[in-house]
Amino acid sequence: MIKIKTPATSANLGAGFDCMGLALDIYNEIWIKPSDRLIVETDDDLPKDHTNLVVSSMFKTYKYLGQEFSGAHIKQINNIPKTSGLGSSAACVVGGVTAANVLLGNLMSRQDVLDFCAMIDGHPDNVAPAILGGITASVINGQNKVHTFRCLPNGNIKIALAIANFKLPTTKSRNILPKKYSREDLTYSLSRAVSTFAALSLGQFEKLKYIMDDKIHTPYRRPLIANYDQIVKAFEDAGALGVYISGAGPAIAAFVDQNFRPFTPPKEWRLEIRNIVSQGVIVEMNS
Repeated sequence: MIKIKTPATSANLGAGFDCMGLALDIYNEIWIKPSDRLIVETDDDLPKDHTNLVVSSMFKTYKYLGQEFSGAHIKQINNIPKTSGLGSSAACVVGGVTAANVLLGNLMSRQDVLDFCAMIDGHPDNVAPAILGGITASVINGQNKVHTFRCLPNGNIKIALAIANFKLPTTKSRNILPKKYSREDLTYSLSRAVSTFAALSLGQFEKLKYIMDDKIHTPYRRPLIANYDQIVKAFEDAGALGVYISGAGPAIAAFVDQNFRPFTPPKEWRLEIRNIVSQGVIVEMNS
């Protein structure tokens, strides 16, 4: 039996909309073995047919490689909260594509897997760190090839997460965004995106508090998240280095160091402190 562990991811990192993300030490697990029919076991209410995102990602991989998918015995253990802004969908895509690739004898390289997962997910901000680990900034060229820059921050830096007990569908969070932006707003956000990756790469964490706001998605998603202003202020008062909406929300994340003082969030929220992990998806072969 094959065990696949895929990490949660926190995307955007402020102004790095749809292109930046990092991997966290929360994992979804897939246990899988060949079968002549589809059997899906889950620990929650996920679909148990071809509409399951792990299964559909496997099916797409088989088709892409010119192979017929007859079935598999799959057991899913889901530790990443769904529709929370922590990359649960990307974890399913990466897990499914990786599972199919392993069952077919690793016909795809890691770069091939990254390119294909980004095509399925629509952007590389979550799938890149889920596959490569660390903190990533990615671009996609005209041939659907993903080019990724990766760093591991120096020093004892972690991610504090305010995780909501309510859900915010990604479609709602994405549909609220405008179709057009002013040149001033784009310049504002682009300058902060490149500065954020530079600060993280160089270990200049003290600059994060000045450069992690943006005008591409945060102003529009902020009203969708209950207690947003209260939680951001609590993070800042507790010594967070930089605060941002994780992915499409509602999770709110912050870079923190040893000086951070954990706080009690409002009702319907919980606070967790997580590590940034250097390794992405993990494959273990079990007898």
